[in-house]
Amino acid sequence: MDKGRAVVGASVIGALVLAAGLVVETVPTQGLSTSTTGGGVCGTYPEGSAVAAAWFMTDLQNETDHDVRVRTVRIATIEGVRLEHLALAPHPRTSSPGVIITEDPDQPAEYGRTVPVGSGVVVRPHSDLNVSGRIVLDPDRTAGFVRGVVVTTQDGLGRLHTVTEPIAFGTGIGTGHDASEIGCHGA
Repeated sequence: MDKGRAVVGASVIGALVLAAGLVVETVPTQGLSTSTTGGGVCGTYPEGSAVAAAWFMTDLQNETDHDVRVRTVRIATIEGVRLEHLALAPHPRTSSPGVIITEDPDQPAEYGRTVPVGSGVVVRPHSDLNVSGRIVLDPDRTAGFVRGVVVTTQDGLGRLHTVTEPIAFGTGIGTGHDASEIGCHGA
């Protein structure tokens, strides 16, 4: 009789462990998310300027209840500019991402301290990941942009998730640019 109880008890415990594993596996584990659906932020220099450059910052949200580790960050589209800098800003001093049109090669103070993309940053639950970068207009172009900050993260179970922030950041010289040249148009 005791053997029978032990077998039934072991079966019940086994079933509970399997059920717990199923619950863990079926709970959706998302990575970062974005509230942006497209569009762009851009600025231009006066006609006759020799150089056009801009710093940009965008943010993605971790709306989950668990940590998310950043694996990679890249730009999906680079058109007419070169990307001179791409980094993560763990604690920016501004709450309004966007573009700062400046030839200054030093990162704006508003973006705060930055760390390299591959530094293993962990985005805590219900907080933001801020990505900053610097673009410089190619010498043979009058306008250009970057579009789509692509972030790959890893959850606590080791699964990879990729999200794209579709906003564009552009710069140019002069006025009258077509929206597709400077990135200030819908995705």
